[in-house]
Amino acid sequence: MTEDPVSDADRAKIMGAARDYIEAWLDGDADRMARALHADLAKRSVERDGTGGCTVHHVTRDDMVRATGEGHGTRYEGPYDATILDAFGDIAAVRILSSVYMDYLHIARCGEEWRIINALWQRRPGR
Repeated sequence: MTEDPVSDADRAKIMGAARDYIEAWLDGDADRMARALHADLAKRSVERDGTGGCTVHHVTRDDMVRATGEGHGTRYEGPYDATILDAFGDIAAVRILSSVYMDYLHIARCGEEWRIINALWQRRPGR
């Protein structure tokens, strides 16, 4: 593990993982999605439950790869905006604002590659 500043090359890999995630979803490319995600991915969304609380919905890496391959995201279009919010050592936070979703991604260095470990997402109102 490192606490060195994140290099430009690593920033490019971080953005590459984020782009693979959203572009694979929009294109229905399950292989590309699989490459972007860590095997232990925890993807969650939160929905108000009407009692003042919320329900948390969980999606695994296998669920996400399967849904991508089935084309669930292909009905949506770009554009999207991906921004590195912060990067430190072996971890980074990226925001993706697409035509339909807001995603916050936690991305970590795994060997020579960067993989999405966590994703918290919400559908944009009216989308």
